[in-house]
Amino acid sequence: MPPGLGEILAESGDLTLRRLRKASDWRRVHGGTIDRALLATGAVSEETLLDALERVTGLPSVSRERLSTARREVVETLPADARRRLRAFPFDRHGDVLYVAVIDPGNPVLETGLVASTGCVIRTHVTADPILEDVLRIWESARPDIPGPPAPAPSQASPMATSTPAPAPDRPRPDPAVQLDPFARLARALLVDAIDEGAQAIEIGPEGRGALLRTYSGGVAQTSRPLPLPVLDPLFAWFLARTRPSGPFDEGGLVLERSGRRVRVEASIDATGTAWLVLEPAPGSPQVETEICLHEAAEDDVFCPFCGAPL
Repeated sequence: MPPGLGEILAESGDLTLRRLRKASDWRRVHGGTIDRALLATGAVSEETLLDALERVTGLPSVSRERLSTARREVVETLPADARRRLRAFPFDRHGDVLYVAVIDPGNPVLETGLVASTGCVIRTHVTADPILEDVLRIWESARPDIPGPPAPAPSQASPMATSTPAPAPDRPRPDPAVQLDPFARLARALLVDAIDEGAQAIEIGPEGRGALLRTYSGGVAQTSRPLPLPVLDPLFAWFLARTRPSGPFDEGGLVLERSGRRVRVEASIDATGTAWLVLEPAPGSPQVETEICLHEAAEDDVFCPFCGAPL
């Protein structure tokens, strides 16, 4: 959180001590930034947070909706590695002027890096760290080989295909062929173990020369399991692809059912490259497309997709 932001939120009455404590408790369980915790617990709205950022930085803010509608050719003006390194996301361009969302406009090397990477005149806008992180994550997970959502199809229909409309880009439905994907098997098996343990959160990230999975309940670590470092990226791609929102009215998340227990899973990745999976009860009847079946992820079916060794 930028210096002074908390004071502005408190002075305006948007952030009370009770809400701050609730956000702090959420952060202890799930990790991430305090900005993420404030939004996740409803302590402040995104609009309120952006208004406060405008006052702190003196820059115009840019919303999640505006960033989500950025054109591919604009976003790719800044290479993917620079977007991550500089924590910046181009969202509009007029001639040589590039409009870029950033979270740390006071970074002394930010503008130099943006100019060097794009060759454009830079106009910075401020956004919240969780908003930028989510937008970057969605662009990176949309296609493994090409960062960012696919470009929209041309408006003119092909004369060879006028009767069959293109399928809607809904979240993928359960597919029996997934059993052939070792990373899908691994992801599901890890979820089975966590649900059976009654975990409320899962942390997966680098640890030394390898990787480590930890489960949490009530803010207390329960179990840990080492993982090979190379499985992290495929695992993260699987989790993110199935928990990201499928449209403007979808909150995202993945609903699972295991032994009569319904669980909603939300995934995020923080700045350290650690994934956090939040597991919450899912009451009611969820949409079919948000569910996956875990029956094939049998007990002890947790193995390395590279060498086949049990994990």
